[in-house]
Amino acid sequence: MATDPTRRRVLIVDSNPDLAQVLGEIIRMDEALEFIGFVLSGAAAVRRTQTEGVDVLVLDLGLEDCHGFEVLDRLQAEGSKTKVIVHSGHASPELAAHAKRKGAVAYVVKDGDAEALLSVIRSV
Repeated sequence: MATDPTRRRVLIVDSNPDLAQVLGEIIRMDEALEFIGFVLSGAAAVRRTQTEGVDVLVLDLGLEDCHGFEVLDRLQAEGSKTKVIVHSGHASPELAAHAKRKGAVAYVVKDGDAEALLSVIRSV
């Protein structure tokens, strides 16, 4: 089965596997998006972006093995074309600004508004 080149391929990176699975199910319902899975660590996120066509990475800041900003640093150092949306439980303008300086295209607060996250994923 060939993949649709117009669909954005989305990988979730979150320390909470239950949340990652729920977000994946929500993403699967959107015809413009293709959920390609989730990982729980920064190392796995970097590895997947290197080996798969990940268009959008939805990145939690508090991961098992590192801070999400370290993932942004690694992706920037490698010249990755993957667009990163930081998805954080902290509604902090300072964190949002820092994430954008590190290369994130957006910062979305984890507040239960799945449509807001989907809208950002579709727009990047």
